[in-house]
Amino acid sequence: MSSDQTDIRKQVVDSQGLLKKIQLVVPGFRGYRQLEDLRAADELLRRQVALVLQKGISSLRDTRRTVVDKGDYSSLEPVASLISRLQQLEGEVEHAEQGYSGISPMIRVGQDTLNTLYDYDFAFVDTASKLTDSCNALSSAAGHSSLGGSIDDIDSKITDFKNAFENRIRAVEKIQIK
Repeated sequence: MSSDQTDIRKQVVDSQGLLKKIQLVVPGFRGYRQLEDLRAADELLRRQVALVLQKGISSLRDTRRTVVDKGDYSSLEPVASLISRLQQLEGEVEHAEQGYSGISPMIRVGQDTLNTLYDYDFAFVDTASKLTDSCNALSSAAGHSSLGGSIDDIDSKITDFKNAFENRIRAVEKIQIK
């Protein structure tokens, strides 16, 4: 994690109200409170990643309008497909498993695991930004012969992001089959 980016975990802890601070000193509640704060930080982080992906979706919609305006109807379906795939990915990121550990979980998710999950998700901030930058660049390629290559590049980036994101819980919990 780079030093110029804010660690949301610290912001969550710093914003604790009186009730949460009391919970931190009650025996048996301290661990629960800490884990809930980590889950909240990870959820906020994933929402930020989803917002970045939404910007990419908006750029792709602009590209779709440009393609139609230029009469390049052959590119319409591939661009629409990218929009659909990126919308699905954005939804998966925003509503992803956050490592909840209930009364009798199959896999216990502790503080170290949640911190690792947060760090894992933090890496997606940069990946989502690069993907969105590619979506922004696609708009300038609309109507040119380079559009096909740019579409393929974004398609590949979406696939890579989706595969990495689907593997995040298994990788963090060390239950991934290699």
